[in-house]
Amino acid sequence: MGPVESVLNEVQDRSWRWHRDAAIALLLAVLAFAIRFKHLDFNSLSEDESAKWTAVQEYRHGHFVGVNSEHPMMLKVLTWSSLAAGERWNRLATLHGWPTMSPEGWLRFPNVLLGAAASAILFLFCRRMMGLVGSFAAGFFWAVSPLAVALNRLAKEETPLTFFTLLACYFYCRAQQADSGESARRWYDLSAIGFGLAFASQYILHLLGLNALAWFLAGRMGLTPNPSRFSYKRFFLVIFLTFILVNPVVLFPSNFSGILHWLHHDGVTHTGYDFDGTLYMNFPSRLFAGVPWIYYFWLLLTKTPIPILVAVVTGSFMLLRERRTLASCFFLAFGVLQLAGLSVSGAKWVRYSLPVLPFLFLAGGYAVQAAWDRMREKRISPAFAGLAAATLFAAPFLALHAWAPYTSFYLNSIGGGRKNLARYFGQDEVSEFDTREVAQQVCSSANGGTRLATARPMSMTYYVANCDRTDIEVVPLYDRHYQPRQGDMIDLEPSRRFFETQRFFDTLEKSDVSRREVRVGPVLASTIYLFDSGKPKTTDQEQWTLTPLRRSPSELETKTHKPDFRSMNFVVASSVSHGEGNDDSVFPRF
Repeated sequence: MGPVESVLNEVQDRSWRWHRDAAIALLLAVLAFAIRFKHLDFNSLSEDESAKWTAVQEYRHGHFVGVNSEHPMMLKVLTWSSLAAGERWNRLATLHGWPTMSPEGWLRFPNVLLGAAASAILFLFCRRMMGLVGSFAAGFFWAVSPLAVALNRLAKEETPLTFFTLLACYFYCRAQQADSGESARRWYDLSAIGFGLAFASQYILHLLGLNALAWFLAGRMGLTPNPSRFSYKRFFLVIFLTFILVNPVVLFPSNFSGILHWLHHDGVTHTGYDFDGTLYMNFPSRLFAGVPWIYYFWLLLTKTPIPILVAVVTGSFMLLRERRTLASCFFLAFGVLQLAGLSVSGAKWVRYSLPVLPFLFLAGGYAVQAAWDRMREKRISPAFAGLAAATLFAAPFLALHAWAPYTSFYLNSIGGGRKNLARYFGQDEVSEFDTREVAQQVCSSANGGTRLATARPMSMTYYVANCDRTDIEVVPLYDRHYQPRQGDMIDLEPSRRFFETQRFFDTLEKSDVSRREVRVGPVLASTIYLFDSGKPKTTDQEQWTLTPLRRSPSELETKTHKPDFRSMNFVVASSVSHGEGNDDSVFPRF
């Protein structure tokens, strides 16, 4: 074979590999999108999503400065565009009889797109470090992981932050592995743009440092080109310009002041996180004194399908042992170190784990690739290889399908499955799951001028206004100055239990006041009480009334009953109770 033919064959081979990888990346993105898009508008808006909705309405009126200023503009602009496109689509679809989607779905649609695209980027990123099978496994794990799916279906900043960071890391890796200096410069510029967009998604800087750490470790292992073709000035200038172009409001003093206030917790109106039945303080500064350090380890252990978990654990041990690989450098920086930092911080939320997941799935893909290589060496029978592949890929997909549309509740057998629903992470899993249903109950029952006290005032105000009951006054239940009045409706949600609201749980749950329970799918999400200060309750021959509600909580930790749900009923329902009975006729009109 002559030199010309050899070059042509190499070009054709590269072209074939590029088209094959592009097709697989597209396939993963389509799969991830289909999973995330289904029933996207099923959940009610959360409090944070309601803040995004309010910000979009301000943007529509030309007000950009001082609006939800603790967060950058990126996600708000994306949701604004999505809602505008959704309104046009719904009008057109109504005329032609096509499917429509409610505003909740359109608000979340940008994150669904970014979450789906992240599956493709993770595959392409892993292809720079491992074979085709392992890279596909990593992208597939992201596509079907219930934890990643649930978080991508929220209009929160962690999804664009994770996507653009992953994209920037991929471009940086391409720059490091480029054949020429000019090509490397282009990839570095694209990487800088990616990091600029990540900063414009959320004011988080440490992910850029973790990328630098990964490549510092790679340099120590001799895995980077020498001499370096990286230009610090150009790189950080491109980051800065991208960040300012996409997020210009950060230059206004009022927005900068809002960021500082947020960093100092000046806007915190309620405190506490209920983890496994115990209420903990949830501030970053409390470090080990806040939510227990095992939180994220238990989260990953119980919310990852068992086949994926086995792959991740196996790959983690392999990468800790085989440290002279680029995959190990990224796993140590973005996986191990980031997870350790999150565990030390006193403030913990499920969504904070999202930027860690791609690099844990990278470890899982590394283990799958090693297993595949070993099977090829040992000439394992195709039947066995097919069975192993079916277990690894089909089992998580089937588990995800079985839990839909309640993906956020998913627990594997280690976490107890369906019998432990909402036990460990209820504040993130349930949260405002049923606000729409509670508002419908209230709107159909409340007398004019009724006061509704709830721990989700923003989202509740939105849904009460949607049913044209502007006469209902929605007040924050966690307001320390709130004191119940005769006829108030008090909405208690176990998933919104804070130190400021614990007194209501302690008192109302034991009282004889009229109540109505609202169940969404498998869990009791809320109980609506009609406040009556004259309702007594007898306990141990002692009479007491609802006057303890005038007191303020003082303890830092409070135990509560741990729910135990033995079966799942995937139907939205409400039940009515008065004292010990269940009779609609005895529940008064609110």
